[in-house]
Amino acid sequence: MKRALLLFLDGVGLGDDDPATNPFAAARTPTLDALAGGRRWLRGATRHDNGRAVFIPTDPRLGVAGRPQSATGQAAILTGHNVPAALGEHYGPRPNAAIRALLDHDNLFKRVVASGGSAALITAFPPRFFDALARGKRLPSSIQHAALAAGLRLATEGDIYAGTAMSPDWTGAGWRSDLGYADTPLYAPAEAGAHLAWLAGKRTLTFFEHWVSDMIGHRGTLAQGVALLELFDAVMAGLLAAWDDEAGVIVITSDHGNLEDLSTRKHTANDVPTVIIGAARQRVAEGLHDLTGIAPGILRALDDAGE
Repeated sequence: MKRALLLFLDGVGLGDDDPATNPFAAARTPTLDALAGGRRWLRGATRHDNGRAVFIPTDPRLGVAGRPQSATGQAAILTGHNVPAALGEHYGPRPNAAIRALLDHDNLFKRVVASGGSAALITAFPPRFFDALARGKRLPSSIQHAALAAGLRLATEGDIYAGTAMSPDWTGAGWRSDLGYADTPLYAPAEAGAHLAWLAGKRTLTFFEHWVSDMIGHRGTLAQGVALLELFDAVMAGLLAAWDDEAGVIVITSDHGNLEDLSTRKHTANDVPTVIIGAARQRVAEGLHDLTGIAPGILRALDDAGE
């Protein structure tokens, strides 16, 4: 069976070519640029297939007025349904009861598991996250809720130590600098990319949830945004070097814009980038123009592999 690796980047849109406000215009990202046919990930970038990857500007607005939000955008990605339209609004950051009900009924994790495949959300969470959930102090994101609805468990610090899950910053540096761990694994960027490829080879669907991009968009600096994108570029170089295009697809996407316009601390209504890598990329890309096309495209590619 072929594999799918979904790299979710929270709050990443296609913005103006302004290096004073848009980290994508200021950062050096040769690997990311190559995935878009040699162009930066900016407004005006067009759909392009470079022979290994297809780049698709993707609509997160879904015909609903207002700024796209995390809970409904993530739910649209995971269900293939126009969740903002069903609710009559964009909603977030955490899913309300109506969104949770939609995710309980149907989501990408559940579809893969129901078809006999295996799936995992490989971003690990520290003990304080699980404590807050248990005390009702926070709700899972739409992504986390969808994984739980499929009967999957969320990864813990034990998985970080075992190398079976990863930090949201890819390298694991945040577990040391922000969470106070002294001995958790630390990967060089290219090693982190290769480790992602290795983890994705273990199951049908591997989902990586990265939220640091959205955090920087809301309250970070241009320098932090540039550093993050250049780190991601190096991680992607390692991932692409280790990835077998015949064995599966990599899908990169986002729920809404934010990081690409640091002149505001609010979400944007910009298109988001979707990148699909691998021999089956066009099967995923068929008809994909908004967030509702992600899950059906991945399922098509996986179903084709089982025929």
